[in-house]
Formats: sequence, structure tokens, C-alpha cells
Amino acid sequence: MNDTAIVLTTANARYSHSAFGLKRLWRSLGALRPQARILEFTIQDDPHEIVVALLDANPRVIGFGVYIWNVELLDHVVFIIRAVAPDIKIVLGGPELIDADGTMPIVAHADYVIVGEGEEAFASLAGQLLAGEQPPEKVIVAAPPELAVLLDPYPAYTDEDIRQRVLYVESSRGCPYRCAFCLSARENRVRRFPLRPFLDSVDTLLSRGARRFKFTDRTFNINEGHVHEVLDFFLARVCPEMQLHFEIMPDRLSPSMLDKMACFPPEALHLELGFQSVSPETQRAIGRCQDIDKSMAAIRALRERTGAILHADLIVGLPGDASADIGRGFDMLVEAHIQEIQVGLLKRLRGTDIAGAAGCGIVFDEKPPYEALQTPRLSHAEIQHFKRFARYCNLYYNSGNFPQTLTLLWKTAPTPFAAFSALSAWVWQRERRTHRIPLARLAEHLYRYLVEQGRHDPATLARTIETDFRRLKGRRDKLPFLDI
Repeated sequence: MNDTAIVLTTANARYSHSAFGLKRLWRSLGALRPQARILEFTIQDDPHEIVVALLDANPRVIGFGVYIWNVELLDHVVFIIRAVAPDIKIVLGGPELIDADGTMPIVAHADYVIVGEGEEAFASLAGQLLAGEQPPEKVIVAAPPELAVLLDPYPAYTDEDIRQRVLYVESSRGCPYRCAFCLSARENRVRRFPLRPFLDSVDTLLSRGARRFKFTDRTFNINEGHVHEVLDFFLARVCPEMQLHFEIMPDRLSPSMLDKMACFPPEALHLELGFQSVSPETQRAIGRCQDIDKSMAAIRALRERTGAILHADLIVGLPGDASADIGRGFDMLVEAHIQEIQVGLLKRLRGTDIAGAAGCGIVFDEKPPYEALQTPRLSHAEIQHFKRFARYCNLYYNSGNFPQTLTLLWKTAPTPFAAFSALSAWVWQRERRTHRIPLARLAEHLYRYLVEQGRHDPATLARTIETDFRRLKGRRDKLPFLDI
């Protein structure tokens, strides 16, 4: 056999991400592990160069992790490999293959597809292929493994991963909720990894210098005892630069959880808050059970009592939501001083209810990432406006670059949503792009827009913009547009 008989690979959205699923597969290979290696790329890489790197390893089997963000790139990579190295066995897995069928080009070019949690299924298949066996079924539906018997993947993190990447960890799988837009709804139960071995592995990562951990648990705060054990573990080991990312449902945040979170230093916690829509009708349409009033009370308490960075999502295109519903959610989050508001378009993920009956009447793009193009309550033009709104929100609001100036912007319209929507349209008319806009140019747009509104003295605006712009040391750009 070749020294590298098996290559596990994927294309991450960016370099700072790490391919956690591949590390789990590698650790599960058992006796085959010495013959396997992981090669990670990004979606910015050239497909031909990816193929060269993969073939240089001289593998007999290549396993690809396929996701919504990389399926088009990997389709090209798989096509090239099939054309130039037809003897290599190509195995696909990942969320984008959850409902794999022959109509997907990447599936047509592959030898095998594993659907579901693939640790045990891939190890078995790889062993058969290296032994010269060829299982007859192309699509293999993997049974969920017993989590207690899986080897932990954390030793697979390299020193480079620890220095430069966010490290993904998981203490549980599954979700109790049945949200129509989410793949986790396919398994409405939560399975947990044995906690003590998991924490021992995290402790080893900490001793190696790891500081940023992103929990992949779909709803971290479901079980009170579990939350306290994990938080107590990290509180006993708090150190500079530590940041822990958790996804939580704010309406399930108990007083004792809040007390514990208040013990962490500023910015040590990054909490992704389940939100999506504030419309009760929409929540019912997507099968989501959430108390919005209770959620907002929890969010306000988190802002008042903790130093956590709070991130909340609003999804544009959900069944029943109109522009006013999305705007109301944005206003509530701004007024609660959420640090990060992600406005994103609804995506038709394979295997979700939204890809079937729940998405009736919604028109989706056929190309990844399968975003909503039009709904019964949002026109195509409105959705495109929200797409630009979302990008400018990242640049102006989520970046934290203009905190004082944005408080002046909110005063130019009846609501923050109306104010930012107008600014977005104004900037778009002048830029006709949403990317690669220099910070000084963004500052100029914001200044000139506010001057046009006539609500504030230009000299006051200029001083405020200048103060915001100079918040971070090292910014030496001149702002010649300011009338100071």
C-alpha cells in the first residue's frame, strides 16, 4: 500500500476555519489512520491547484467534505480527478449530500456517497476499498454512531490550527427543535458525548495553547447541569485571549446560567442567540417554539450583567415575514444594544422542511447557496435590498467602527431600521457594490449622508466621525471630506 492511501479533504470558507468533520473521520479510521492524511483548502483556491496537491499525495481513496459553500468548487475538483485519475475512488459526505441524488453533478462523478454521520461508515468503506472490494450500493446511509465509543478528534488539531484557527468542539449532537429551515430538525433529540473525557481533551488543547473554542452544539443551554459543568470548567481556567462561542436559545436562559456567565471577563463569551423572526405567525409556520418577550428580557439581562459579545440572526424570506416584520426585529435588537446583527437570506438546504411543503410559494435560486429570490410577501427587489442592507450592516454596525455616529443616524428616521435602510439605499446608489469599500470611503458616505439629512450640525458630525475613525490605534488615513 502507498504511504498515503487515504486523503480526507474539503474547502473551508476561509483559512481561519478548520475542518472539524475531517478530524473526526481521521480519528475513526483505526488501523488505517497511519495511511491517511488531511488536506484542507479554502474556497478561494484554484480547483486545478487543489487537484495537483491531492494527486501529489498519491492516494487510492479521497474523501470529500461537501457543504453549501464549497459544492460548486468541489464539483469542479471531483470532475477533474475523475477525468485525469479515474482509478482513484471518490467518496463524498457532508451536509450538502443529506438528500443526495443523481441529479447533482458532483454525485454523478463520485463512486460513493455517505449520508449522515459518517465516522463508522467511512472507516468501513475505506477498508473495503483498500482491500479491493467494491460495495454495490453507491449511496450509503450511515446509522448514527454511539458517541461514547467515538475517539475524540482533538489530537488531530495541529500546532498551526491552535495558533491561527478557531477550534471547533462538540459536547452534543442533535437539537430538540423542529425549525423548518434547519438540518438539525431531522433529528429532534440531543445526544451527548461523555462529559469528563470531553473536558479532559479540551484541557489538553488549553495546555497546548488553544484559546478560541467554538462549540458546534446546536442549542448549548438545553440542560442546566451540562451548562454549569462546562462553564465551571472554563471559569477555573480563564486566561487572556480566551473566547468561547456558544449557540443558545435566549428564552431558555435561566437565572443561574446568567449568574455564571456574568463571572467571565469581558468578551470571553461569544453568544449566538437564536432569533430569526419576531412574528408569531412566522414562528408557527416554521415550527419554531420561542417566547420573543422572554428572549428580549434575557438579551437585555445579558447586556446589562455580562461582558459577552452577543450575536443574533434575522432571516429574510421566512414564510409569512414581510419587510415590516424584519424591520421590527432589527429595531428590537438595535435597541437592546446587540453587538452583532446578522441579516441573512433564507437558504433552501437539502433535507429540510423549507425545501418541501414549508417553502411553498418561495422561489429559490438553483445555484448554491440556494438563497430565496422571492416570497409571497417579499419581491425580488426587496430581497436584493435586504442583501445589500445585510452587507452594509456588517460594514457599519457589526464592525464596531462607527458606534457614536450610528447613534446620530438612528435619529434621522422614526426607527433604526428605517434609518439604516435609507442609508443602505443611498450608499448603494453611489457605490454599486457591497465589497472592497475602504473604511475611509465608508466614513465619507456616512458623513455626507448625515449632512444631507440636516438633523445635525456638520461640525458635530465631523468630530463624531473623526472620533469613531480614530478609535483604533494606527489609523493614519486623512479624512479630507470633513469640514473641521
